[in-house]
Amino acid sequence: MRHACAALALGLILASAATAAQAQTPPPGRVAGPSFKALDANHDGRLSLDEVLAYAKKTCTEVQPFRIADVDLDGDGRLTPEELKQAGIKGLEQFGTIDVKELDIRGDGYISREDLDEYFRRKHREAFARADANKDGTLTPREFALFRF
Repeated sequence: MRHACAALALGLILASAATAAQAQTPPPGRVAGPSFKALDANHDGRLSLDEVLAYAKKTCTEVQPFRIADVDLDGDGRLTPEELKQAGIKGLEQFGTIDVKELDIRGDGYISREDLDEYFRRKHREAFARADANKDGTLTPREFALFRF
């Protein structure tokens, strides 16, 4: 009987681990996001919007400003992950295909540092709001599994 209980407990642990791993695996063509632990700056086991936005600001600085015409090779007003990759732009992969109008805040055909800052803040706020299932203003590790762009 003891062996059966131990086997059952081990099975539950492995199933939980597999489920957690699946929750952290990005869909095809998407880049894995940060871990809960990496964002939890004050180590309280919950993520505040401020912690998420601090991560967004850090991530944003990795993307360099660019001219849209140099990246949107087919001129369709949408930046695909392939176009971004071909142009050597990293850090926007997690958002999939991006509408230029959404990214070019000032509408001048150039993605500036200010445009990038605002885009990242907006996307992280939207993702946070969707993930905050109980609407308490923080994310638990379970809610964080829903934190996707």
